[in-house]
Amino acid sequence: MTRFVNIAAKSLAVLCAICFVVTAVSSLLLFNFEQRAFNPNIYTEVLVNENVYQSLPSLLGSVLVKDAGIKGTPFANQLTGENWAALIQTLLPPEQLQAMTEDAVTQIFAYLNNKNSNPHISLMPLKLRLSGPAGLDATINLLHTQPDCTFEQVAQMAASSGPVLCNPPQIVLNFAKPVIQTQLNLITANLPDQISLLSANAPPPKAGSIRNIRLAMQFSPLLPVVFLLLVTLFMVRTFKGWMIWWGWPILIAGTIGAVSGFNGEPLFRMALENYISTRTQLSIPPELLSAMHGVMDQVLRKIFQPVVWQALILVGIGLIMLLIGLIISRMEKHQRIERSEAKTQMGI
Repeated sequence: MTRFVNIAAKSLAVLCAICFVVTAVSSLLLFNFEQRAFNPNIYTEVLVNENVYQSLPSLLGSVLVKDAGIKGTPFANQLTGENWAALIQTLLPPEQLQAMTEDAVTQIFAYLNNKNSNPHISLMPLKLRLSGPAGLDATINLLHTQPDCTFEQVAQMAASSGPVLCNPPQIVLNFAKPVIQTQLNLITANLPDQISLLSANAPPPKAGSIRNIRLAMQFSPLLPVVFLLLVTLFMVRTFKGWMIWWGWPILIAGTIGAVSGFNGEPLFRMALENYISTRTQLSIPPELLSAMHGVMDQVLRKIFQPVVWQALILVGIGLIMLLIGLIISRMEKHQRIERSEAKTQMGI
C-alpha cells in the first residue's frame, strides 16, 4: 500500500512539474505581452523610431484621393495622392503630424479597452489650415512645381472655370487666386472631419471581453506557482528533494521560454493580426496598415526582449538549484562511505 501511494505521489508530482513548465512558458509570454502590447507609450516611441510621422502625409494622401466627398470639386478631381501628400507636408508641421498619429494610437487602445466607441484620425488641423492663407500659399507652391500650362489650360483658368493643375504665368495666377481660394473652401467643406478606423456599421465593442483577457494575462504567473506548490506537496520531503524537484522544471521552463522569446515574434504578430481582424471592428486603411506592420515588428521585439532575459534568469535559478542538489547528494554519498568505512573498521 505504501509503495502504491509513493508511486501515485511521484506520478502526480511529475504531472504537476510538466504543467508547471507549460504554464510558466505561457505566463512568461502572456504577462509580458499584456504589460507592453497595451501600452500606447511603447507604440509612440516606436513610431518615432520608424519615422511613421514623416510618412503620414503620404498615407493620408492615399486615403483622401479616394474620398468620394471631395471628388465632386473640379480641382480636387485633379489631385493625386502625391499632390495631397505635398499639401499636407506643407500645411502641417512635424509636431502636428506627430500629435495626430499619437492621438490615433491612443484612441485605438481606448477602443480596445472599451473606453472609445469611434477611434479615428482627426482631419480638423488640415481643414483649418487648408481653408486659410496657408492653404492658398501651399496650393500656389504646388502649382509652381507642375509643368507649365498649355494655352488651353491658361484660357480655362483665365475664364475662371477653376484652377488647373499646372504652372500658370504669374499674371494669370494673380487673377485666379480668388477662384483657387473658393475651390479650397469647397474642398474643405466636403472634407470629412475625421477618418474613422472602424468598419462601416460596426457595432460597439463587447464590454469587458478584452478587459477579462488582460486580467487573465496579468494573473497568469500565479498558475505555475500553484503547480510548484503541488510538486512540493506530493514529493518534496528534504532540502535536496526541493532543489531537484524544483530545479529541473524551472530549468526546462527557462530554456523553452528563452527559445520562445527568440522565435515567438512571427507567431504573436500573426495571432494579434488575426484577433484584431476577427474580434474587433477596426478598419485601418491599407496604406496605414502596411506601415503599421513594421511598427508591430518593433513593438513585438520590445515585448520579447524581457521574455528572453526573464527566461535566462529562470535557467540560472534552475541550474543553481540542481547544482546545490548535486553537491548535497555527493556530500551524503561521501558521508555514507565514511560511515561504512567506520563500521568496517569497528568490525575488524
